[in-house]
Amino acid sequence: MLKKTLAICMLVMWGNVYAAAPSDELIFKFMEVSNVKGALDTMRANADTALRNNLLQSLQYPQLNDKQKKIAEEAGDKAVKIQQENLSYDAIVKLVLPLYRRTFTQEELQAAINFYSSPAGRSINQKMPQLATGSMKLTTELNQKVIPQYQKIAQEAVERIKQAK
Repeated sequence: MLKKTLAICMLVMWGNVYAAAPSDELIFKFMEVSNVKGALDTMRANADTALRNNLLQSLQYPQLNDKQKKIAEEAGDKAVKIQQENLSYDAIVKLVLPLYRRTFTQEELQAAINFYSSPAGRSINQKMPQLATGSMKLTTELNQKVIPQYQKIAQEAVERIKQAK
């Protein structure tokens, strides 16, 4: 009797968990009203610029001759292309759908959709790309400040390692 009761309870609990999982349709609706695509597009564009700048900086671009600069720029273009392919909206959606299903319930996503469909939610959505752009700009500025310091540390370590032979 106890085994049957436990089995029934487990089936009921499993059914409740399964029923609470959001549908892909609801997830797509949430992504639409919360402007996930716009935010991703903005972040990817900024990430492309940051990647190109960081790569060129790591190759010591200002010290290169014209032929070397062309090679460095081609490398930057290749890196950005790879990033764009892997960070496209469709690629990101494939990655995050299971995450959304595991993280949110149907009810939570519906509440979020209701919020983002409201005037306050729409206002916040309109400001998110500006926030993302500002954040990426700050990150790029910070990277431009610290990357040369990291490079200097690495160069000093290489010299010290050579001398320690």
